Amino acid sequence: MRRILFSAFLIFSLVSLLNAQPYMMTATNYAAGFFGVVADENGQPLESGSVMHLIWDFAGDGMDDPGENGMPTDDDILIGLCEVGATGGAPSDGNFILPGTAPDSDGWIYVRAFHSPSPSPGTFYSESMTQYAIPEMDIPVIYGIQFPDIMSRMLGDSHDLTVTLTPADPPIIIAAAGGSFDYQVDIVNNIQDPVGFDVWVDLILPNGSLYGPLLSRTDLLMPVGGSLSRTLTQPIPESAPEGIYLYILRTGDYQSATVIHQDEFPFEKIGVGGSDGFLSDMIGWSTTGWEDAEMVTEALPAVFFLDPPFPNPFNPSTQLQFGLPEAANVRIDVYNILGSRVTTLIDQSLSAGYHTIKWDAPNIASGLYLVQMKAGGFVHTKKAFLLK
Repeated sequence: MRRILFSAFLIFSLVSLLNAQPYMMTATNYAAGFFGVVADENGQPLESGSVMHLIWDFAGDGMDDPGENGMPTDDDILIGLCEVGATGGAPSDGNFILPGTAPDSDGWIYVRAFHSPSPSPGTFYSESMTQYAIPEMDIPVIYGIQFPDIMSRMLGDSHDLTVTLTPADPPIIIAAAGGSFDYQVDIVNNIQDPVGFDVWVDLILPNGSLYGPLLSRTDLLMPVGGSLSRTLTQPIPESAPEGIYLYILRTGDYQSATVIHQDEFPFEKIGVGGSDGFLSDMIGWSTTGWEDAEMVTEALPAVFFLDPPFPNPFNPSTQLQFGLPEAANVRIDVYNILGSRVTTLIDQSLSAGYHTIKWDAPNIASGLYLVQMKAGGFVHTKKAFLLK
């Protein structure tokens, strides 16, 4: 904590040399109400002494992942710090008053909360869903900080996939007549196993509500050592309300809302035209560019392998990834539990590398099946469950 406070003092000293303005955020953790709930991974309110950061994102390109002890990294700068409950005031330990100074320039402000007096690896934390433009000098207080219901991230946590969003020209300002912006998506597999995942884009509106998905792709499979890059274009209709939006791309399981990793950045809409910018069919909001590139594999497999089907159980189709350290003839058959061959998925020579094959089984009965691959003198068998 001393090191964090000392770092904050140095940053305050640096910022004070700039053309800065006094600034304060206040919020409370009423169980129901305007400010939402700041809670730990178990849904409990932040304890007294927990740390709050006020962070200036001067590039306007979104929140960077925190570094050692939760300190901001890259272009994000700590401009305010406080301990939850240290200022007193009922009704509970979740209260905080967060003073700080905001440089008088472009950029965005957001808040990071830690469920610990001394953030360190393994500490759960959360970040404000709403980002704020730097206020005018005569409006030094911002209210209405909103957090997710629980502390959803953990310092030092590793992810099977890493997502990075890079806006083309931040900060993004959309005129009243509407417009669009481009950004790059990079997704990397960090583990020595293929990763099955969905990807979708959500929008946090200026009023704090969720809109989306603006884009959704399901049942993707990232190979070992694989990566994916996309340059996407997001249109914003003139009927979109004015205010600050948070643009979020998530990977994980869409149906269960389980997130592997996500990244986000803000944009602002100035003025409004038209009537309703939030139609259920996403007219005017459809993200484009996803199909313009393929996944990339960086290295050859070390051994012959066949991964379990994904999804599994499945209905009516599933994907299987397999790897060849050298060119070989590959035969993949599907058998029922009686040992009878149901179908042959592939029987041909393939080059070295990672390969994916799809099994469509719309006319096959539910049950347990065995998928067998023969290649390079090796035999691999995996179970597949078809549920209808």
